[in-house]
Amino acid sequence: MKKKAEIKRQRIIIYYALAIVLPCLILGILALRGVKNDQALLEREQRSNLLEAGRQIIRETESYLLSVENSFNEIISTIPVPQRILFTDSLLNRFTEQHPVAEGIFYISGNGLTYLLNNNLLHVPDDFSPVTYAKSPLTIQSILEKGWQIEFRENNNQKALEYYQSALTDIISMRSKGEILNIVARLQKKLKLDNEAVRTYDLIWNEYPDILIQNKIPLGAVALLEKSLLCLGKKDTVATLKTAHSLLTQIHKPRWEMGYSLLDNFLSKVDEIVSLCENSHDEATKGSVERISILKDSISLSIENTEYLLAFQQSGDVISETAKTGTEINNHRYKTVVNGKSYFFSLFPLNDKNQWGLIMDQDDILNNSVHHSLLDNAGKQDLKWKVTDINGALLLHSGNIPEDIAPVNVAFPAYLPSLSLTFYPENSGLFVSFLRSGEGIFFYIFIAIVVILAFGLFFTLQTVNNELHLSKMKSYFMSTVSHEFKSPLTSIRQLAEMLVHGRVPTPEKQQKYFTTILQQSERLSHLIDNILDFSRMEEGQKLFHFGKADIIPVVKDVVESFQNQMASQGFNISLSIPEPLPEMVFDRESMEQVMNNLLDNACKYSGDSRKIEVDLQLKGNRVIISVQDYGIGIRKEEHDKIFSRFYRAGEELTQTVKGSGIGLTIVKQIVEAHNGTIDVESEIGKGSSFSVILPIAYDEKIRKMNH
Repeated sequence: MKKKAEIKRQRIIIYYALAIVLPCLILGILALRGVKNDQALLEREQRSNLLEAGRQIIRETESYLLSVENSFNEIISTIPVPQRILFTDSLLNRFTEQHPVAEGIFYISGNGLTYLLNNNLLHVPDDFSPVTYAKSPLTIQSILEKGWQIEFRENNNQKALEYYQSALTDIISMRSKGEILNIVARLQKKLKLDNEAVRTYDLIWNEYPDILIQNKIPLGAVALLEKSLLCLGKKDTVATLKTAHSLLTQIHKPRWEMGYSLLDNFLSKVDEIVSLCENSHDEATKGSVERISILKDSISLSIENTEYLLAFQQSGDVISETAKTGTEINNHRYKTVVNGKSYFFSLFPLNDKNQWGLIMDQDDILNNSVHHSLLDNAGKQDLKWKVTDINGALLLHSGNIPEDIAPVNVAFPAYLPSLSLTFYPENSGLFVSFLRSGEGIFFYIFIAIVVILAFGLFFTLQTVNNELHLSKMKSYFMSTVSHEFKSPLTSIRQLAEMLVHGRVPTPEKQQKYFTTILQQSERLSHLIDNILDFSRMEEGQKLFHFGKADIIPVVKDVVESFQNQMASQGFNISLSIPEPLPEMVFDRESMEQVMNNLLDNACKYSGDSRKIEVDLQLKGNRVIISVQDYGIGIRKEEHDKIFSRFYRAGEELTQTVKGSGIGLTIVKQIVEAHNGTIDVESEIGKGSSFSVILPIAYDEKIRKMNH
């Protein structure tokens, strides 16, 4: 039996593999090939889109620069020829304010000299010749000489102070007054007249801030520095730092043309002042120190930019040579390197070989044009990107740069800054391709294949398990039925042998043996009927012979038969019929079989109890037959299972009570064939009650079954 079951299981698995697994495998291979083809197409499409995105960014950068160059070209015809190496022009200053990418503006004369717009240069070269002032109509040379003699020859500071103060009344020139006031403030400091000195420096700052001493030192800067030192001497750190901050603010504007050495001297003095105030625990002082630190960082950047532009101007020969040697990279744009610094500039030729030029801020191009374009395109396409310079140094990136995806590189053309864009396509692995290829068709094919395989495997396993379970139950059924047959046959055989060989001496014992033989024969007949009826019902060939009759005699006969059979085992089987019942339509033999099976089960599973109650009653248009025992009972979760074929409730019962497992299955099928129902109520340790509910009326369903 086990070998046959194993062969059947293997056969089912082979059918499953041929009917489901093999077609699904073929479909899967075809779909996988389609996915790989679409994956390659997707990768090509992505790379093409990324290349186009790079070209679009280049076009937008070019358009940005052209708009600036066109605006500059419109105004240069109105700009006068510069007269100083570092010149000023209000119109050009406004242009640089409106176009931050214009880092510097220069002019190349026909003789090769390079002029640079002094637009926010923080310092000028130390040898730069500033604007010279005309001599004052009233010379102060004699005043300065006499004051110098009083102060240094006579060593009388007080007299010198009074002399200079009296001389101020006769001086008309603003420049001269500023110079004298600066000397007055210096003498007041020497005489420890700090408050008067502060007031004098305030006057200089308010009235004469742009006067130059020695034609290069601005009085305003001197006044603010000296006032800050005086406040420091009075230990007023807040006023000290406030004045120092004002000085740095004016330097950062920048307000004055100062040589690099002079600028460095002022910044060094401010550093010394700040260092003396940094240890203060006052919150206001700490705030001032922090503000000065931020301002100094900005000044440092401005100094770098100033040196960058001055290096360009001082390399006029290199710039002119770059233009002459044909290194023009697009129409009018050029690149060059001076002292390791890269320059990107545009030239606008005039008559007589003169040229205007724009120095383009490459950081502005990167951060304002390229970066903005990248963000716009990345927002539309969810791009990952980075920007590198000509040496491969990372300048900008989008974050979360993947490392395992081949990038797409787009280099800026020669007429733009030397930048390179690197784009990273989205992951185009198999799973992504499943979702995107053919609008997800292959993904759905794979899902369908997986579902089919899963359900097929599930149902195959269910079928195999059911077959194994049925095989096991059938094997158990055959073993049990054989035992059930063997027991009555053995009894019949033994009693018959005793009768045949004359071993029963008295008529009473002979009668008893005949009765036992009859009972065992009836039991054997009952078992055979169960098996035959079960077989017919399973094959749908069971025929019922319905007829109108009284149900009471049928029930009584079966009950009495069981009373006689089970009396020797101490069973007390009672029958209760509270009132006469009307005739009803039923199959007599089938109903006897129902009662036999129910009473047989009641006796088998009574345990230590020997009490069984059978009850008939009329309820409406239905007759209810109940068989109640007080035995071991059935668990609630098994109430529905006990009517299944070969099922036997409780493992402990199968060890002690023999049975075929088809009795209740036959009962249920017979009752349902009578258009009735069967209910069970049971509790472990308290017994079970089976109720057969049958209709009285002869309805159409029963009429059809009878024919």
